[in-house]
Amino acid sequence: MDNQMIQRSRTALIALLLGLSVALLPTSTALAQENAEIKSNTERLFLQVSLDGQSLDYREEAFSDTDTGGGLSIRAGWGVSELVTIYAGFMGATIDGETNGITGDEYSWSGGELGVRLNFRSGQSLVPYADVALRGVAATEDDLNLEFRGGGFTLGGGVSYFVTPAIALDAGLRFGGGNFNEVQVGNISAGLDEDDFGYGEGRLSFGLTFYPLR
Repeated sequence: MDNQMIQRSRTALIALLLGLSVALLPTSTALAQENAEIKSNTERLFLQVSLDGQSLDYREEAFSDTDTGGGLSIRAGWGVSELVTIYAGFMGATIDGETNGITGDEYSWSGGELGVRLNFRSGQSLVPYADVALRGVAATEDDLNLEFRGGGFTLGGGVSYFVTPAIALDAGLRFGGGNFNEVQVGNISAGLDEDDFGYGEGRLSFGLTFYPLR
């Protein structure tokens, strides 16, 4: 095969490749746009697990300082749209109680919540959010067989970073407060004046969010 024929073959091959590239460009662009759109799709079912750092302040003279500890929280919810997600969750933490005169060295802090989350920057890998939740809480001291129960709310926000369409890293900060309305010692329970015994809390969370229906 002479050089002229080789040159013609190369020219034809380059022309064919260019033609295929031009023909496939719209399809490639459409696929890229589609992947970008689902990168941070917050619709439908989501499951979240987080490690928490917890702080608690009490509106009661026997609690002199802030109690701190750590724990775990889980949430499950449904994104009704890219903006709005409703969820329910549960959290539990072990708290250092040495700063107060009621509980022992350690006690448990637990609660259930029902909340609404607003997701911003739809279609981006990094999605900031804000949320608010109603909470039922309990502070339990097993050694003394003592438990305070009540309710309140939290307000906060955070960011989710989608590493795949189905998995996001999450960091959040929440603040809230409320009141205790019941105390139980052993098998005996009694009501509390909510105006006399309230609490405030802060929670820093780091976790993973899963979207199993992707």
